Amino acid sequence: MATYAIGDVQGCYDSLQRLLERIAFDPTGDRLWFVGDLVNRGPDSLAVLRFVKSLGDRAVVVLGNHDLHLLARGEGQVSYAKKDNLDDVLDAADRDELLAWLRHRPLIHHDPDKGFT
Repeated sequence: MATYAIGDVQGCYDSLQRLLERIAFDPTGDRLWFVGDLVNRGPDSLAVLRFVKSLGDRAVVVLGNHDLHLLARGEGQVSYAKKDNLDDVLDAADRDELLAWLRHRPLIHHDPDKGFT
């Protein structure tokens, strides 16, 4: 069993899948720590969110500024920014489910068994 930390996926689903292949990620035993910014900039934020959510407790996710921006846009609190690439998520049929899941991710994670924060 291994734990891998991954940061700044930023909507790059294909790149994430290639990385997981390269490290031979085993979803039945390994864990992934996503350290912010699952979405935006890249071409497929929707696929990234769906995939990471599907990992259940095999993935630990903390929010980054792009994730928080998506949540704010989803609530109508901020408008579209020039560099936004979030419409796939905001237009998705499962948008509310994904945003609710993301909204419940923490800002920090502490794992006393591993000695990591």
